[in-house]
Amino acid sequence: MNDQSIALTSSSIEDEPLHRTSELPIWFDNFANLAQAYEGRLNESDPVIEPNDLRLHLLTTLLGTPPSEAYYLVQGLARCREVEGDVCEFGVAQGETSALIANEIAGTDKTLHLFDSFEGLPAPSEKDRLLHDIFDLGNMEAYRGKMRCREGMVLERLRKISFPEHRYVIHKGFFDRILEGAENLPARVSFAYVDFDLYEPIKQVLEFLHPLTSPGAVIIVDDYGFFSSGVKTAVDEFIQDKNDREKVYEYMIPDTRYGHFIVLTKKG
Repeated sequence: MNDQSIALTSSSIEDEPLHRTSELPIWFDNFANLAQAYEGRLNESDPVIEPNDLRLHLLTTLLGTPPSEAYYLVQGLARCREVEGDVCEFGVAQGETSALIANEIAGTDKTLHLFDSFEGLPAPSEKDRLLHDIFDLGNMEAYRGKMRCREGMVLERLRKISFPEHRYVIHKGFFDRILEGAENLPARVSFAYVDFDLYEPIKQVLEFLHPLTSPGAVIIVDDYGFFSSGVKTAVDEFIQDKNDREKVYEYMIPDTRYGHFIVLTKKG
């Protein structure tokens, strides 16, 4: 709770201050009201999102993922509730979206697989052209090693929501090295959130997921057309290749006001 207060003065009350305290609870109540109304609208066309008070709190702590994009994760996870396979997140950063995803699957028997180097970004490839210089570093190569977060931050966020330790696996290291070790990887995948930022790891993840995803599985790739051109290039190449002979993936690109991402759904 914020112990500061906002004093609202009015000349018609002879400078008598009107004090408004506890701003944060008020702000949260307002956000929760909007979020619940938004869930109601989403359920009008696709009634899959169940009420969840913890979800509302987790949405307020997100970093780098706006609530408008997060609701695509929530909705995708709800649609995949009965789809065979575990849930994956590639690129977990501080673990804010990891906690959101974990909360959504808490009532299932699905295992959460979290992939991150915990060393920051790898070296960019020639297909990674800088589109948005988010840290004002001047060039793509300067982002190597940036966006590094500690594994402990992720663990702490999962502990805070009491997500059982036996329900998640953390795969630590750059993705190509993880594949070389090939330990405790999911056998089937129903949902994946991919936030690896660059061409090569995005391409590797999509090829990894393709044989593992069940019909109806959802893959959401973040930063599509944002930060590095490599993300969009990798996704577009993947879709073109897999849909060459028959349509294997349906895809949807939301309005950029919701965020920069693409939603892929594997056809049954």
